[in-house]
Amino acid sequence: SYHLATVLGMINQGEPLRVVGISDTYGPRKRAAADQAKAKTYGSYHELLADPEVDVVCIASPDRLHVPQALEAIRAGKDVYCEKPMGHWSQFALIKQFYLETKRLGRVVQVGNQGNSNVAWQQVAELIRKGDIGRPQHVQAGYYRYGDWGERMPIADPNAKPGPDLDWEGFLGDAPKVPFTVDRFFSWRKYLDYAGGPCTDLFPHVLTPFISLLGLKCPSLAVASGGIFRWDTYDREVPDTFNMCLDYPEKLSITLVCTLANDYPTDPAIRGDEGTITMQGPAFEGGFESVTFIPRKGERKVIPGTIPNTTLLHWKNFLHCVRTREKPVSDVEFGFHVQVAMNMAMLAFLNRKVATYDTEKQEIVL
Repeated sequence: SYHLATVLGMINQGEPLRVVGISDTYGPRKRAAADQAKAKTYGSYHELLADPEVDVVCIASPDRLHVPQALEAIRAGKDVYCEKPMGHWSQFALIKQFYLETKRLGRVVQVGNQGNSNVAWQQVAELIRKGDIGRPQHVQAGYYRYGDWGERMPIADPNAKPGPDLDWEGFLGDAPKVPFTVDRFFSWRKYLDYAGGPCTDLFPHVLTPFISLLGLKCPSLAVASGGIFRWDTYDREVPDTFNMCLDYPEKLSITLVCTLANDYPTDPAIRGDEGTITMQGPAFEGGFESVTFIPRKGERKVIPGTIPNTTLLHWKNFLHCVRTREKPVSDVEFGFHVQVAMNMAMLAFLNRKVATYDTEKQEIVL
């Protein structure tokens, strides 16, 4: 996996790390990763978490398993790098429990919103901090892709079936107990039981830097629209088109749009009452080629951008915080704020309702 390659790359560069072991519900994938890392394997992730040799875990399982595994990990005394989303759109109570327990136990958790380690955003932050655009009031951004390869994942073995090399019950976790199919196991991103489509898979990358830059917490209101408008010839359940609008108590709106039927990009924009900031050549997981400041009065200014390896930076920040017990750049509280927005939008979309957030009770209301 990408994370394993990143960790092994750090080890090769002298980072004092060792990959102890690998756990996966699919045996061939588990053994291949263990061979690559020269590590041992476990029969289940419970065995991995019980291993006293393990100090830190990376959770890169299907979305629905993230928060149950992360919760068990912090209770076992491990620090956690947890891929985004922090949990499935149906698991809000469990996500909130994980957030509160992480703070209580003092564990270090880095949520995999690697855009928060993107040094390119510092240029944007400086313009906002100086007040160049006045008070930020509106953000507009999108994620555009042509293709369904993100959801229609490759099937490693069309003849696979549950047994010693395929833990179907382990894969399901707290999902509805349905009969095994190779599609559900290998191409799980197609199904609402395990994923959410663009909202929970792609939009965390898009929303993360704006929440960070603008110091936002949880939205007060969310609406969403979309559907399966292009890739509709098979049993796909998650949308391929998704649009959401978030209102924040700070008197600011964020609008995010996505289509998987066209990859023509638009420049993300932060609009204030005194000017606008746009980013060119955006890659939310990475950086951008340039930043443009357009004042309400006066001449525009173009600032050269940068495109760093944000996953590597995110991992280095996490490991630094494991050693120092500092707060990582995408800690559990920040991850919770991102997750609240995604869950609100997903529930608004599925129920065709407006979602609001009760900050006192920390509850989503439809």
